[in-house]
Amino acid sequence: MAYDDLADRLSSHDTPTRVVCLPDGSVDSYYGALESSGDRIETRETFGERIAHGASASVPIECDSREPGGQAPNMARQVHHLGADVTLYGHLEDPVFADLPFETHSMGEPASVRVFPFADDDLLLVEQSADVRSWTLADLERAAATDGREALAAHAVCCGNWASIDGLTDALATLADGPLEGGVFVLDPGPVRRRSAADLEDLLSVLGDLATRTEVVYSVNRTELAATLEAVGGDGASLQDSGERGDLEALSAVRAAADVDAAVLHDTERAAVATLDDERAVRNLPVEDPRRRTGAGDCFSAGLAFARARGWEWDPTLALGNCCAVASVEYGQPADRETVRTLLERADAR
Repeated sequence: MAYDDLADRLSSHDTPTRVVCLPDGSVDSYYGALESSGDRIETRETFGERIAHGASASVPIECDSREPGGQAPNMARQVHHLGADVTLYGHLEDPVFADLPFETHSMGEPASVRVFPFADDDLLLVEQSADVRSWTLADLERAAATDGREALAAHAVCCGNWASIDGLTDALATLADGPLEGGVFVLDPGPVRRRSAADLEDLLSVLGDLATRTEVVYSVNRTELAATLEAVGGDGASLQDSGERGDLEALSAVRAAADVDAAVLHDTERAAVATLDDERAVRNLPVEDPRRRTGAGDCFSAGLAFARARGWEWDPTLALGNCCAVASVEYGQPADRETVRTLLERADAR
């Protein structure tokens, strides 16, 4: 069993693991929307009705917290919680990032994200940062005071938010042109439907080139997998009710089209992977009391990178990714090893 294997891995001798995360960043402000009575609006549907029907002149909101966000910072916090030595190259020019407990290098102004967490779904309002949108590899090299390949020399590289960064494909192409000293490169591209199918095809081609230098893993949620499948000529709509076999077939098609080492799906029902030689799926653990949905996929990808950096097989790797995602949703923060053990013990008790 994948989770039994994970428990054994967590108890085994520890080895140093260096992880680099890049290149975005956002300030995430969490809000509650209020009824005229002052009570919280509980569902996104009700919130939409209040706005659509003009139930009042305004809908009052309250800011509950202001936190560091973005895919790269979320991944960095997760691998740090698991015990990795982390370096984050991100867009961190805001005091909210000042207390991150690992090495950071800022490359400009972060995006601004307003999050309304409702019981049925979250609403995100994003104001993109020009610095994030226009990022290039030269920005990383200025922040690191070295060339990009040296800056990214690590057991694992976690890269996120391709969907919002126009120059990320070119940056990866540059890295693919020369030696890249890394054990695994994990790309969690973000909401890929923001970009054209041609852009996505270019990305997959570059990832295939990069895979000649290092292990490359393409990590996506169901919506992102459907869009990627369509970009390579498949039927993305079929993934809505595809089941495990359909998920694996879609992942295999994407992996083969990109010519990367692995394509991975993170989903509420299961995590799944297709490699050149194998296909695997690991059921997810239940979430007892959802607290926060944003960032769960980032934590999954970070757990995956951590495990692959240590040479784990895919079953415990997917199991760790699932645990990291579940902890993010249930506890509202990244999972440390003790949290993972707690989740495993709870699963065993069922």
